[in-house]
Amino acid sequence: MPKLVLVTGANRGLGFAVLSVAGAREPSTTFILCCRDIEAGINAKSRLRQEGVAATIDVLQLDVTNDDQIMTAVKYVAEKYGKLDVLVNNAGIISIIPDYSLPTLRRCCNEMCSVNIVSVAVVSTAFARLLQKAPKPRVVNITSGLGSIHNTLTQQISLNRLPATHHTAGLYPKTKSDGYINYYSVAPGLLKTALTNFKDTGLDPKFGAEVIVELIADDETKYEGGSQLEFKNGVMKTIPW
Repeated sequence: MPKLVLVTGANRGLGFAVLSVAGAREPSTTFILCCRDIEAGINAKSRLRQEGVAATIDVLQLDVTNDDQIMTAVKYVAEKYGKLDVLVNNAGIISIIPDYSLPTLRRCCNEMCSVNIVSVAVVSTAFARLLQKAPKPRVVNITSGLGSIHNTLTQQISLNRLPATHHTAGLYPKTKSDGYINYYSVAPGLLKTALTNFKDTGLDPKFGAEVIVELIADDETKYEGGSQLEFKNGVMKTIPW
């Protein structure tokens, strides 16, 4: 059975770029494009076809904060495919804090934690049994440069000090490759996407996608589970915690 990769928040930005790059390189892989708006997902699939992506793309509605939709998605994947090889927890938000009144601060932090932390744990847990049915299961979580305490303390991180909860990854210890799930945290860099309001200094999302695409293609488990990784100068690098 072909490798199956599910990407959340994949109708635009980094998620779309992952499907564009990986879909072009791995035409035999099946990709599930998940997003909140099914029409947006269908349009994204059409754009991928226009780019020449030949891989099979299945569109699935999934709001990662909606438990009913999560369970519906799990049931769909179980009945149609019977397993899941790679889960990419890409869906995420930045809540702009307009003022620092306590109620506003609490609301914005709760929103970011709900999507970027809690939903990562919930979606990963929901798909765990399907992942365990794959020969080399992987979960890829998205973080930022601020996800590394070492980087934050020793480098100038050009992220305008966005809250560290932005795409925070739920990391797990290194696991056995056979029958167990390997979890990874990846830092794609500051990208020019809607999430960053298309920041002028942001990188092309396809460049940021490389670190994720490398892990999707890692069927030999070259990279240790429990690692935080980035892709720079054409090389995968482990980021110190």
